[in-house]
Amino acid sequence: MKEFLEWSTDYLNQAGIDLPRMEAEVLLAGALRLSREEIYLRPDRVLSEDEKSISRDLVDRRTRREPVAYILGHKEFWSLDFEITSDVLIPRPETETLLETLFLLINQKPTDQTLNLLDIGTGSGVIAVIAAREIPNCNVTATDCSPEVLAVARKNAEIHGVSKKVIFFQCDIFAGIPEAAYDFIVSNPPYIETIRLNDLMPDVLKFEPQTALDGGLDGLDFYRRIVPEALGFLNEGGRLVLEIGKTQARGVSHLISVEDRYEEIQVTRDNSGSDRVISARKKTNG
Repeated sequence: MKEFLEWSTDYLNQAGIDLPRMEAEVLLAGALRLSREEIYLRPDRVLSEDEKSISRDLVDRRTRREPVAYILGHKEFWSLDFEITSDVLIPRPETETLLETLFLLINQKPTDQTLNLLDIGTGSGVIAVIAAREIPNCNVTATDCSPEVLAVARKNAEIHGVSKKVIFFQCDIFAGIPEAAYDFIVSNPPYIETIRLNDLMPDVLKFEPQTALDGGLDGLDFYRRIVPEALGFLNEGGRLVLEIGKTQARGVSHLISVEDRYEEIQVTRDNSGSDRVISARKKTNG
């Protein structure tokens, strides 16, 4: 196993993969269905020919820049393991800031009443699933326009034991959602400017679904729909919580403020110091 790790580390390094040793360990652990800790503890284990073949295939796929999450079929997020397929965007650490902001807003005004939450464009379902797990008195509606995407999200809800708390609905943003009043509407919509898509890393550009990335000419297309339409689905005093690109706080804030039915517009930065989440409250007399 030690010799295989040395070979795969060198192979990945030659292919220009960042952190080749770490990725070699992750891929080998995935092939053998072991943890990375077990790889460390058993460096002298002899691999069978089948194990070598499977492991080489995974390494070959990575040298072609296929993301590790797609190769292994899962990704850790919020200390939980989520099933991932090429139909869905791979969860990013930045999205944890959206969840942290959501929970902070909820904790500022605790209530015994059941909260209704709407997750627009649920993707792999990480936001909906974690909200359902972390908020005891919460019902979640999660939407996406793709049946393949919703199948992944449903599976993750089942894996993490919250399928009874999350309703999945296929639709385009708000179109066709059953009438309901929500206390929180959250979304991590596509927000990359179309012209910048070709600048993305090959791992992203070649493999991740562009429909989950492309936010239009200025990256704000989905915010132009979500911000005004959310008013028809939020309770008075309900909150809109959106992930944004690091340069989009001013543009999205403007879209919110011109509606004149939102207040308490707040921008939250992620761990790197970049603007990452914007939230606003629907006026009680709006």
